[in-house]
Amino acid sequence: MNKQQHTAKIADLANQYGRQVFQTAFRLLGDSHLAEDITQEVFLKLFKKTPEAFDKILNWPAYLKSMASSSAIDQLRRHKRLSEQPLEPGENQTSSLGNQEAKDPFGHLATQRDLASFRKALTALTAQDAQVFCLRHVEEMSYREIADLLDISTSLVGVTLHRAQQKLSQLLGESQFLGAGYEITG
Repeated sequence: MNKQQHTAKIADLANQYGRQVFQTAFRLLGDSHLAEDITQEVFLKLFKKTPEAFDKILNWPAYLKSMASSSAIDQLRRHKRLSEQPLEPGENQTSSLGNQEAKDPFGHLATQRDLASFRKALTALTAQDAQVFCLRHVEEMSYREIADLLDISTSLVGVTLHRAQQKLSQLLGESQFLGAGYEITG
């Protein structure tokens, strides 16, 4: 694959999976501008990969979502280091609740506060723990998909997920974001 073909392949991937990458980043960051930055970062990183590395990737959607979640977690860590304040909702953020916000402003405020606490707690996890947690609970990937993507065993996925949930539970207490109530191995 020459440089022109390499560039064309990345452009095709961006056209085909750019929205999914953005959505993955947005779900973690809650900020459309930061999610756009992460989307660009993910596709720019592909230019550094060799054509041989491209041939080894069997599941592009999963690979790109993994890159997006990892980059978004890194962004949360950078933000934490710079400000030591949780991300607060800004004017450029889109509410996923829509009209629900107008009907229950206190509920919306509590949800935003919970999300900020969750994002801050996520930065306290190791990179692998955070990534496995996000791939399982944000991207809803199966243990097998995560194991294949990260080149680890399904049992290590389970152990890592359990460790991440324990740490988040310690940091947050019981929360709707931990996913323990509906966790099914698979």
